[in-house]
Amino acid sequence: MKKHICYFSCLCALTLLASACKDKAEAIPAYLQLEPFAVNAQGGAAGQKITDGWLYVNGEFLGAYTLPATVPILADGESEVWVFPGVKKNGLVETPDIYSMMKRDDRDYNLTPGQTTVIQPITDYDANTVYAWDLNRGSFDGGTVLLLEARDDDPVTNFALTSDGAFGGVGRSVSMKVDTAHALIEIAVEQVPLPTAGAQETWLEIHYRNDVPFELWLLGTRGLSTQELSQAVYYFNTSDNWNKTYFNLTEFVVAMQQDKYRLFFRVALPKDAAGKYTQTEGTVRLDNIRLLHF
Repeated sequence: MKKHICYFSCLCALTLLASACKDKAEAIPAYLQLEPFAVNAQGGAAGQKITDGWLYVNGEFLGAYTLPATVPILADGESEVWVFPGVKKNGLVETPDIYSMMKRDDRDYNLTPGQTTVIQPITDYDANTVYAWDLNRGSFDGGTVLLLEARDDDPVTNFALTSDGAFGGVGRSVSMKVDTAHALIEIAVEQVPLPTAGAQETWLEIHYRNDVPFELWLLGTRGLSTQELSQAVYYFNTSDNWNKTYFNLTEFVVAMQQDKYRLFFRVALPKDAAGKYTQTEGTVRLDNIRLLHF
């Protein structure tokens, strides 16, 4: 008899549980349609490569999304939506990061379950951003441009400011050419101080187009010394079209602990394992060089 009572009791409990589960309504999400960022800064969105949006709703992080993206969220009514601009740090897909030099989009929206709210995030450089040199100088389009210095020992090789193939088809860019007779060219930008405390981030933005690989280095000096400490930063593979990369230089600057720094670019015509050139000539173009920090 006890067995029958136990079985009957369990059956009743399961029936009530199933009934309660049926009666519970499934939550209906609201949807956010995240559009690519508009940029209220020199060059606009075309001068940037903001690929991602880092989304927070009512203070909760909901993920980083490649833009445009549609995101379902469980929210109803007035909601605070933050969208931070995101980039591929150091040009690597594996290292997405919030671009701290630019501001988040911060607005309130009235969200309705089952409905889609379109969000057009807008950004600009943070008001606390310090520019190592004026942005116009790094674009090479005005009368006063970023100072560049030849560093190789070949008096024939040199860089040039040219409108031929410039970024966006307008203005000028830096052109660095090599061939089998003059296979190496090295240039450095003018010295600037950068913060050496890790809490103050330093970033480099640069547009480039190159049919030959090239290298980016950071050079530093301390006090009145002319001896330069060097640090390799990045090796650029070829890029048929104009590309843009954001480099977080903070760890390099902090590790070097120098008073002033230069960007240093090196282009060498590549060789194979037997020491033979794999191409007879090559060109690297640079534009919109921006060095930023807090």
